[in-house]
Amino acid sequence: MCPSSAGVRRNVPVLRFLTGGEVVTRGRLYLAMLAGWVALTFTLTSIPNPEFGPSFPGADKAAHFGFYGVAGFLFVLWRREIGKSAAAAVVWAAIFAALLGAVDEYHQQWIPGRSMDLLDWVADFAGGTAGGFCSAVAASTIPYLLTPKDSPSSRPVTY
Repeated sequence: MCPSSAGVRRNVPVLRFLTGGEVVTRGRLYLAMLAGWVALTFTLTSIPNPEFGPSFPGADKAAHFGFYGVAGFLFVLWRREIGKSAAAAVVWAAIFAALLGAVDEYHQQWIPGRSMDLLDWVADFAGGTAGGFCSAVAASTIPYLLTPKDSPSSRPVTY
């Protein structure tokens, strides 16, 4: 089962707390989660002289791949929820990861103890693309990730 974006209901309320009764849709929720994840990523990459995390060969590349994988996953969920196709969402997730990774690597050159590294950017791009692909597969196999389609039998009959 691979859901298409045709016939998918949009703007279905998910949350109404902390907004004064304003409707929060899954699309807005996924976008907020993506923005929060990107903010966390930039916050962590702005820490000078990092002394945390595992210390095995390639640990930093694995961290880049993982962080950008989550970003790619959330990006595809957001794009699918607002009606884009799975293929287009994955392509745009890859572009997003490439651009975001380039900005992140560029900004790290001014952080003490960090450097701009082409292989980190490659890990960012690969992680974002892999995360986006995994999200597209997950959304087609786990129906609760996207707002359900309108079925013809659930619509009221009007004369």
